[in-house]
Amino acid sequence: MLIMLMVIYLGGCLAVTCAAYAAGRRLTDRESPPAHPLMISFAAGAIWPLLLVGLVELGSIIVYTKVQPKPASNVGILA
Repeated sequence: MLIMLMVIYLGGCLAVTCAAYAAGRRLTDRESPPAHPLMISFAAGAIWPLLLVGLVELGSIIVYTKVQPKPASNVGILA
């Protein structure tokens, strides 16, 4: 079980590192590139589970705001 979790984590780490490096190379200014783009990409790859949890929480907040009941149209203030 532990070996399987390690393989999943390292596979995700490799995929996120490659994606972050490719995105960093494509989206940065040519005039001022970052000092250590590979180290920054590796750091993003190392914390990918935290990013995944953050995306799940953001999704749950979005779903909650869409599902909230709307007030009825016949409710009014009687003065």
